[in-house]
Amino acid sequence: MVDKLQVSSHSDVPIYRQIVTQLSFMIEAGDLAPGQALPSARMLADNLRINRNTVAHAYAELAELGLVEGRGRSGTIVVGPAAEPEGTPERGKAREVLQSAIRECVELGMSAVEIQSLVLNLALRAEDDQLKISFVECNSDRAKYFASELEQHIGMRVAPLVLGEFTAAEESADLVLTTFFHLAEVRTLMRRQPAEVVAIVVAPHVQTLVRIAAAARTGTVGIWYRTDEQAVTVRDSLLDSGIENVRVLEGVTDRELAGIDLVVVPNEVPDIKERLEGRIEVIEFGNVLDTASIRMVNEVVRDMQAHKRDDPNLVPAP
Repeated sequence: MVDKLQVSSHSDVPIYRQIVTQLSFMIEAGDLAPGQALPSARMLADNLRINRNTVAHAYAELAELGLVEGRGRSGTIVVGPAAEPEGTPERGKAREVLQSAIRECVELGMSAVEIQSLVLNLALRAEDDQLKISFVECNSDRAKYFASELEQHIGMRVAPLVLGEFTAAEESADLVLTTFFHLAEVRTLMRRQPAEVVAIVVAPHVQTLVRIAAAARTGTVGIWYRTDEQAVTVRDSLLDSGIENVRVLEGVTDRELAGIDLVVVPNEVPDIKERLEGRIEVIEFGNVLDTASIRMVNEVVRDMQAHKRDDPNLVPAP
């Protein structure tokens, strides 16, 4: 079935997205069964005459959707389709609409392959008409966490992106969200794209700051993050809040924890908290989306949707 994949460099839809959509369709339809191996990224790229990184990007997104899984030397294996949510009226209604339309197409003499191709092309076009939103962060955990939070607040899908793991040319987002810390970098990256880049405010819970301040008054607070940059950012924000006796940790060994009374860890990496449980007091630095930022993003989304309905090629300038 994979040999039926087709991509077009003339489409407005990014090539990796064309691959994701077609493979998702095949997996959901049962044409690619669980346990079946997909071609290697190099092989599929050679067959489609595209860059191998583009195929790798598509496979990574399919993995995020829970449809495939990388298994080392065994390659990329189909593990889907994704389970249908119980009692989802939208999905049931969509199935009814498609079944009715497909019956009519069969009566018109169309083959299953012709119908599949037509549905796929129409789905790609309809998907392209939707407002595309991304959230950019410096690591995968935070990108996924805040993208998920934003989805709940604006009611639209938000794709998590990690700086350094994508190029502007690969993305066709209409709206790119990020934090003020990464705003300049993201604007520079997307400067040649017709996307609007908007920064949002994320801040720690007030209760978190209170607990950290109390610990810092009588002892030393350690900060552990995946990268030194993140840890230093948190440390500086605490210092700006008047909280002193704060130290960045290079690790969580007993030697590193000597003299530390409380360890601050990111809330999007719960396994670290579990590793420290019972050894030292731990608090998750729970960032939350600023209410005013959420309101602003909703207003931007409504405005951009209105513009896109009026003119699909019109995107407000940053």
